[in-house]
Amino acid sequence: MNAKRYLYLLVGLIAFFVAWFGISGHTAVTSIGEINVKDDDQGLIPAGSTVTLIVTLRIDRSLAKPVDEDIKTIEIILPAGFAVAPSNFRSFSRDGRQLDAVPEPARNRLRVGLDKAIADFENTLNEIIFDTRAPYPTLTPDTIAEEVTFRARLRNIEDIPIGGFIQPGNADGRPNNDDFTLQIIPNIPPDAVEGFRGARNTNGENDVSLSWQKSDNPDVAGYFIYRDDALRIDLQVEIDSSRNTEMFLDVNVVPGTHDYAIEAYKTPLLRSKRSDTVTIEVLPDTARPQPPESFTVAESDDIIHLSWGDSPTPDVVKYRLFFGKLGAPLTPLRNQDGANVEMSRGGTNEFLDERRLGIGAFVYAVEAVDEAGNRSEQIDQILRILDKPFPNPFTPLSNNPNFNRVVFPARAIEGVDGEFSVLIFNISGVLIRELKSTDPGVRDLEWEGKDEAGDVVESGVYIYQIQVGESFNTGTVIVVK
Repeated sequence: MNAKRYLYLLVGLIAFFVAWFGISGHTAVTSIGEINVKDDDQGLIPAGSTVTLIVTLRIDRSLAKPVDEDIKTIEIILPAGFAVAPSNFRSFSRDGRQLDAVPEPARNRLRVGLDKAIADFENTLNEIIFDTRAPYPTLTPDTIAEEVTFRARLRNIEDIPIGGFIQPGNADGRPNNDDFTLQIIPNIPPDAVEGFRGARNTNGENDVSLSWQKSDNPDVAGYFIYRDDALRIDLQVEIDSSRNTEMFLDVNVVPGTHDYAIEAYKTPLLRSKRSDTVTIEVLPDTARPQPPESFTVAESDDIIHLSWGDSPTPDVVKYRLFFGKLGAPLTPLRNQDGANVEMSRGGTNEFLDERRLGIGAFVYAVEAVDEAGNRSEQIDQILRILDKPFPNPFTPLSNNPNFNRVVFPARAIEGVDGEFSVLIFNISGVLIRELKSTDPGVRDLEWEGKDEAGDVVESGVYIYQIQVGESFNTGTVIVVK
């Protein structure tokens, strides 16, 4: 093969591949998209109904070719039977910012022409919203839903497609209809809900209990519950539930007279007739909430760490902390700014008291407060900051945790740092137990009156040696059985 023929062949191959990639839709702009029915994540359209559709496109232009791949038009191809007039177009937005766009009339499609072509190199979330009316296929209650597929593509300033049709995928990041396919279902609403009734709480809470007979229609996806003609909650049906009666507790209702009603729905667009109203007289909340389920107080490096579990009462809104010396009245705990410590529910349920308390016995307490200001019983914990072992004597066989072990404080040796350990000897000088801290933040070590074998020692006097770093201190403790 001579050089000229080789060159012609090479040019021909290049031209072929250029043409092939142009025809096959090869593009440096990549995108995924989906279509959803407004206020419905199931992708269902009742036959013959007018719905608002949202097309979401995730468009990556980081490698886009200038000019040739600048986006001027976004085209939505509609399934057979659907139509969109220019007046049905609502908006086009890019990363939440609405842009000027004009719908262009076209048969069986919606063409959104942008006033200014997109020519940057960003990865963006784009949203087109428009109204359309579903066709009228012959659908009966026993008919299987009919699938319809939309398609979308981008066009440049020359109105040439930029690549092929956009591939389906989760573009909006939410668990909804993640493709371009919707389903048309029979436009037959479910029957009205039966047995709807309500009752106010009789234990002092301003709550209302609602109940109703579960729908026997398997297509019912949930219930809309209304209070005073305003939507209170969308309560979705629990899959595989064997209950015959559904229930909902409306908590923290403003005292006064309230009217409740309910609707069953297959989709938010396909609802039952609303039930008769149920009128409930709600009284003020006077019930004392339950206290927090747990409360711990721990000292580490001279900082007191307080933590607690949530109250089981659902209308608790905050927690208050209290402090005082053992035997004295408790007062609200204050932070470094002098304000009372109040922690909102839903937070960390923790507080660090960074004051240096010195030697003594102190009490911390916590209480729960509901939205009406009702306060729970306080639960408390005693914190002993010691300069010598306590209690002394102690009784290992006691059921009282305050007296069945002795606590050795690192503060017994002041002004030193280092490894913290305690050696315990009997009166004959034989080592019977060694206590050692593996955590540098631990400032107390406990001895429960047992030797290294785990047996409770005999009553009597025992010698201890507390060591912190290179410093140590000795003394005696008395075991009483």
